[in-house]
Amino acid sequence: MSKIKLIPLDIAALHNAEFGQLIVRFFEDFSTTTLDISVDLDFKKLYDALQMQVPVYNSALNQIRASEESEQIAKLDKVRDSDIFSLRASLKPYRNAKTQVEADAYNLLQLLLSEYKDVEDDSYESETNRLNSLIGRLQSPEFSNAVTTLGIEKFVNHLSDSNIAFNQLFAQRSFKTSQKVVADVKALRKTLASDYKTMTNYIAAMASVKEDTYYKDILTIINNGRNYFSNVVLSRRMGSEDAKRP
Repeated sequence: MSKIKLIPLDIAALHNAEFGQLIVRFFEDFSTTTLDISVDLDFKKLYDALQMQVPVYNSALNQIRASEESEQIAKLDKVRDSDIFSLRASLKPYRNAKTQVEADAYNLLQLLLSEYKDVEDDSYESETNRLNSLIGRLQSPEFSNAVTTLGIEKFVNHLSDSNIAFNQLFAQRSFKTSQKVVADVKALRKTLASDYKTMTNYIAAMASVKEDTYYKDILTIINNGRNYFSNVVLSRRMGSEDAKRP
């Protein structure tokens, strides 16, 4: 079997516009070949579904670029996403708690947080509602003692503050734009990324078991774009590390 592999790419690290360009580049590169998309109807279905989403996603990006307020909303959303990650991480030191009190507190809070898995991937409105629920429960008598026992109040407070800051600005924007449709880039990107992953994994799997070059040629096209944007992410991270050095 062929050893050709799908080049790893941290898609979540791509900016919204970069992610859109990753998809567009695949279609552009594919269009320059003589490969017949109809050879594999399953691939064609995945290809067409992905292609239909691109104009909607790009239109949503244009709406965001046109609004400084929307840009600020995206930044505030990123802050609260970071705060929920930090809250989850604050529990990790207690996975092997030495005392029963801490073990019980850890288990109680871990179970609670499991109900809000992937909340950061929800649409803006849904994430706000779910975080309001989570924060309210963490501050309730049922869970507040566990929070105090583990000394993670500041992480709960940080999440509460960032969620309030996001919701205040978002509510203002929502009021101003209540008469027009505002595309949710976050939700669109989530769907687009899922479909892209399905397609690329399918092609990688077929390329590894099929003897003909059809799937290998498609995988090469996919990898060309992934390699470029993988280097973009790597360069950005290296630049960030250099900036931190004294």
